Amino acid sequence: MRPKLVALGLLALVSLVSPTIEMMVTGRVEMFSKFGMAETVVSLVALFWWYHLDKREQNYRAGPLMNGGVLALAIVALPVYFIRSRGWKKGAVTTALALAFLGGTLLLGEAGEKLGAILGS
Repeated sequence: MRPKLVALGLLALVSLVSPTIEMMVTGRVEMFSKFGMAETVVSLVALFWWYHLDKREQNYRAGPLMNGGVLALAIVALPVYFIRSRGWKKGAVTTALALAFLGGTLLLGEAGEKLGAILGS
């Protein structure tokens, strides 16, 4: 399996499993809880791993500002990266796909919360 797909799969898995476990243990899901912070750290590592692999695949040399931007403010930095590494047309398509993936992870988070409520009761 391609490593980029593994990174995306890890992001999806964390989006589902973290709220499931938190709901089972605490009875609620909070964004800034210890569980939420751990989920954020693991997700950032997976996202940065995917970004690093994609940079290599695209033969794109990113500077420290772009690398830091992906860690600090991915929702802004990634579309810039996509356009700079792929051009306007492919960059816009990739941005749309990334937004769809983000929406999917949000849905997985909601599903995980409901699953945790079912399993925890």
